[in-house]
This record gives sequence, C-alpha cells and structure tokens, in this order.
Amino acid sequence: MRRKIGKYRFLTLLLAVGLILLVVAIVYAPQPVDWTSSYSRRHSVPLGMSLVYEVSDDLFPNQEVRVANGGIANFLEDAIPLKTNLIFINDQLEMDREDWTKVLDVASAGNHVFLSAERFSQNITDTLAFEIVQGVPLPRILLNDSVGYNFTNKRLKIAGDYWYSRAITNNYFSRYDSLKTSVLGYNHMGRTNFIRTRYGEGAIYIHCNPIAFTNYHLISGNKREYIFKALSYLPVATTIWDEKYKAGAPVLVSQMRFVLENKALRMAWYLFLVGVALFMIFQGKRRQRAIPVVVAPKNTSLDFVETIARLYFLNQNHLNIAQKRYQYFLDYLRSRYYLNTSLSESRLIEETSRKSGVPERTLASIFRMAANIEKVQQISHEDLHQFNRQLEFFYKNCQ
Repeated sequence: MRRKIGKYRFLTLLLAVGLILLVVAIVYAPQPVDWTSSYSRRHSVPLGMSLVYEVSDDLFPNQEVRVANGGIANFLEDAIPLKTNLIFINDQLEMDREDWTKVLDVASAGNHVFLSAERFSQNITDTLAFEIVQGVPLPRILLNDSVGYNFTNKRLKIAGDYWYSRAITNNYFSRYDSLKTSVLGYNHMGRTNFIRTRYGEGAIYIHCNPIAFTNYHLISGNKREYIFKALSYLPVATTIWDEKYKAGAPVLVSQMRFVLENKALRMAWYLFLVGVALFMIFQGKRRQRAIPVVVAPKNTSLDFVETIARLYFLNQNHLNIAQKRYQYFLDYLRSRYYLNTSLSESRLIEETSRKSGVPERTLASIFRMAANIEKVQQISHEDLHQFNRQLEFFYKNCQ
C-alpha cells in the first residue's frame, strides 16, 4: 500500500515538473516579429503606436492627452472644446457620419485635426476635396531605401530627405483644393504627401503615409525627428487621441476568444484547466460539508432615495429638484476640491476650473442657470433636463 502511495506521489511530482518546464519553454521561446498593422497605443509591435503615444508628453508638454475609445462623438457628447487637437492615425479611416460631423464641428470652432491614413472614406475625401494615389513600394533590390519624405518649411526641411525601407508605402495626393490648402510635405519624387486645409476657424492636417508614425520608425535612424516635426504643426494644447479607428483595436467577439488571443491569459487558462484536472484525479473523492448561505442585510438607502426622487418628479416639482441638485453640486465642490463656495462667482469659477480641469465656459453656464433658477417660481421639465445635463457633463469630465 505504501509503495502505491509513493508511486502516485512520484508520478504527480513528475507531471508537475513537466508542466512547469513546458510553460517556461513556451514563455521564453523566441517569438517571430509581428509585422501586423496595428496603429494602436496598446501595442508595442513594430507597426503599433505605444512608443509614439508614450512620447506624446514631449510633443505636448504640460498638456493632457486623452484617449477616445468609443469614437469622438460619444467622447465629446454635445460639447465642442476649445484649444484642442484631434489625432487620427490608421491604415484606413472609414469614419462614420456621426464622428465625422463632430470632427468638422470641432475644426470649425478653431481647433486642429490631424488625419493620417493610406485610404480615407468617401465622406472625408468629398468634404475636403482631395484624392490619393496608392503608390507601390520600390523593390529593395533596386533601392535600399524605397521612399524619402521631407517638408516644405525651410526650418524643418533637411538635406537628403528622411528615407524609409521596410513596410512602407509611397502614397501621394493627386488632387486637392489649392485655394484652401497649403502643401507641408512631399516625397523624393516631388509629389505631395502632407497638406493642411483650412476649415472654419481651424485647420485639418492630412498625411497619406501613416506607417511613418509607428513604433518601428520612431526608433529607426532619424525618423523620430520626422514624426516630431510633422506633429509639431499641431499647437501645444489638450489633445484627444483616437483609439476607435485602429486596425489593431480589440474586437471582442467572445470572452473566451479574448482570453485565447492574449498570451498571458491563454497560459493562465491552460494552467487552470490542468489544475482542475489534477484536482479531479487526486482529490475527487474528498467531500466537504455544505456551507450555509448567509444573506447579507439589504441596503434600502438607494430604494428610499429613488422613491423620494420619483415623488418629486410625479408632483412636477422641477424647481425643488433643480435647487437640490445645485446644493449637492456646491457640496461636491466643498468636499472634493475644498473650495469656499461663498467666494465671488468669477473667483469660484476660476478656482473650480483650475482644480477640476473643466472649462470655465461650462462652469459659467452652470452658475448662470443656477442664478436664474433662484429668481423664478417654477421651471419646466426641459429647463430641469438642460440643467441636469450641464451638471452631469461636469461630473464626467472633472478630475
């Protein structure tokens, strides 16, 4: 009997050691370079943009770089920011109508938009009146560096161009509106590949070779300099980085597919299955007394608040609701930012904007609506809804 127990223990130990060695071999085995186009800040592959995103602090010092994962329209909602940059870089920009309309509204308000792609959707090319020719990269046997880029600005231009050799395209503009457009860059054949178009009070920058802005070229030769110079046309301001229109944006078909496509999660899942199998083999006969379920006391505070709120709403007491929402807002400023809400309105708006990061224009609108509420005897449902939207916008965007 003892020999059998010792034999089982030896086999279990041997199996565990074998599994550990297998995992170590898989983890430390050399992996082939992944040249898949990604353009996502999440990915450190050569054609991803994690390194470029990390150096964005050098491009826009002392400015916030925010990420829009669900599209610019959902990210900004009804707000139109001021002194803001939008950056869209991908192999193709198939932007839907809602997002593109929002981008145009942002640019028209005096902001700057940077678009870089090999192919653009028709709504973009029709609005900005340009066309792109898809260039064919030169064979490396003919020329080590297949294509060179440079700038028209004499302060940015260098002698000899910036040359690219691996996984590069040679696209250029065949048509654009010369009355509204300035040429900012060209390739070694003299063909335009970087332009600026005035739109409303702002500007839209269009670059048709996005691979130049990927991780591989950030650390390759002097091409880091090209990335910085191209993006330096954007002013130093708050910047919104698009992550929706990316070739490498995660598409979650199922939870299990996400686990299996991620190396670390996949190995953890396999180890879990092996552990369960070992448990069933060696510990399956053990039984444990059922643990009684202890039901936690139910918190009825939220139910009470919901009931009171519904009572106010059914009584059409919109003014009272708005006043209480405003008092809660002031209490939030005192408890969150330690502000003295008895300050003058202009001083309070300035201090709140500085600490929360919300634009002064938004805060001024809140205090102006609150002042109007204090002067009237009643307000409509639409007024209450508008006031509530202003407050919710503040809560979503405050730091």
